Amino acid sequence: MTTTKKPDLKVWKDIPLGGVVESGTSEHFHTGGWRSKVPVWQKQNCIQCMTCWAFCPDNAIKVVDGAKGKERGEFDYDFCKGCGICPEECPQNNKIFKELKAKDANLKGSPSTFTGTPGFNEKAAILFVGLKEAKDKFNIK
Repeated sequence: MTTTKKPDLKVWKDIPLGGVVESGTSEHFHTGGWRSKVPVWQKQNCIQCMTCWAFCPDNAIKVVDGAKGKERGEFDYDFCKGCGICPEECPQNNKIFKELKAKDANLKGSPSTFTGTPGFNEKAAILFVGLKEAKDKFNIK
């Protein structure tokens, strides 16, 4: 009969640090330059629910002091990746999207692809547009 030796297992305190990056360093690097689409906030249609801010993976939606406390501010396009989560999660956009789908069941897409659909642009809180349209129509770089 052979006996085995108990392996020399290390605990987490014995393992050297490696691949650790100090937190907060992304604030020093503008990371939004590779996107192909950008969100456009339509303040007049926004219900200030802050859902877009909560879902934004890159903190590209700023919070400002408003008349009723903290409110959603403009996009910080230096950090926005153009992922489309904000128009997808926006309750106002989803409400308009459902209303339009109820009128025409053949409509295909989602809140991030409905920009340009008649009836959507006028009521949506966040449009999702290509870079050329963002520059030409909304003066966004």
